[in-house]
Amino acid sequence: MTDLTSSPPLKNSSSDQKRKYRAIKLQILMHIAWKNLWAKKTRSILTVMGSVIGITAIYFLFSMGLGIQELVTQKIIGDKSLKAIDVSSANSKVIKLNEESINKFKSYPHVEKVGVQYSFPAAIEFKGGEVDSVVYGVNESYQQLMNLNLTSGRLLNAIDNKQIVINLSTLDALGLKDKAKEAIGKKIKINIPLTKVQAKQKEIKDEFAIVGVIDSKAGNEILMLDSLFGIAGVPYFQQAKVVADNKQNIGTLRKQIESNGFQTTSLIDTVDEVNRIFKFFQATLISLGSIGMIVSVLGMFNTLTISLLERTKEIGLMIALGGRQSDMRKLFVLEAFVISVAGALIGLFFALAGGQLINMFINNVAHRRGVQGNIDLFASPLWSVAGIVLFSIIVGLIVVYFPARRAERINPIDALRSE
Repeated sequence: MTDLTSSPPLKNSSSDQKRKYRAIKLQILMHIAWKNLWAKKTRSILTVMGSVIGITAIYFLFSMGLGIQELVTQKIIGDKSLKAIDVSSANSKVIKLNEESINKFKSYPHVEKVGVQYSFPAAIEFKGGEVDSVVYGVNESYQQLMNLNLTSGRLLNAIDNKQIVINLSTLDALGLKDKAKEAIGKKIKINIPLTKVQAKQKEIKDEFAIVGVIDSKAGNEILMLDSLFGIAGVPYFQQAKVVADNKQNIGTLRKQIESNGFQTTSLIDTVDEVNRIFKFFQATLISLGSIGMIVSVLGMFNTLTISLLERTKEIGLMIALGGRQSDMRKLFVLEAFVISVAGALIGLFFALAGGQLINMFINNVAHRRGVQGNIDLFASPLWSVAGIVLFSIIVGLIVVYFPARRAERINPIDALRSE
């Protein structure tokens, strides 16, 4: 006869055990985190506003630093190529830039092209008047690297033997101010002494036709083809430009060229120096903006800590009903995440809007005064926007570490007993 008073012990099935230790779904934790923040609207809004102030201050100043750096860099570089290396012989009596040197440069790996330049003082005659000028003999490669701003006419080509390009200063000196179009086709006499360079000819003296006018007022300047100086027997160039196929190969090329005794300069040196200066400048600006971020961090830590103290019983009850202690940690992490993201997005909006308004104001004033082009004092590349959001999230996760760790270690029995 079966003993009804005794029954076999109940065994938990594997599915029950899995259910017992199953984590609370992320969307449920997110809903709880949002409800907790919304239940204390005033405190949550003030905490978010603290984060907004910190992010706005940091990104506004950082954006201004980037904008000023780009303006300075653009002013230095202009339209010049960062891949070009300027080569000279530093007035050496032994080492000269001649055809042999240029051909050697062309044979180096990673060389795209080589431009050469002669430069000599000259006397210009036009309609009975005479003015002094500097004449540059250039090949087409060098002319391309000069990035000339053509006002009227055209630049030189390989078949121009008695054609020249002049700048606006020379045009003014010849009495043709504001007559760039009328100057095209006019002929002027040029006398270039060559006695100091031991050339075959003592001078280049001929009549040349103006085919182009460039926008430059740096002094009286004339461009003509380098072949005229080659025919006259000028033995060496004053300067050369070696263009690398890639900026990464400039260092190697410079070492190869300098090993032959020549001096080299590159815009990359200047740009690197500017970047080093602005790293310190940006660090200073970010340090100033970090004052607001410190206030934000203290506010967030205070909010999360008070929230933990107020919800000790609630957390204990959730754990007693089957919630895992790690779920309590996730709950506080999600609350910090919401505050950080909201603060970052709103702060970015204010910083970007403020920067754009200032840019618009500066450009409006500049255009009224005849300045061409746009001046952006604030720059906001995509990587900086993504970086500031990531920075805000990381700060939030650091701040929430201690409150979340404490929430995870709450003993449900002690929590329920304390109430």
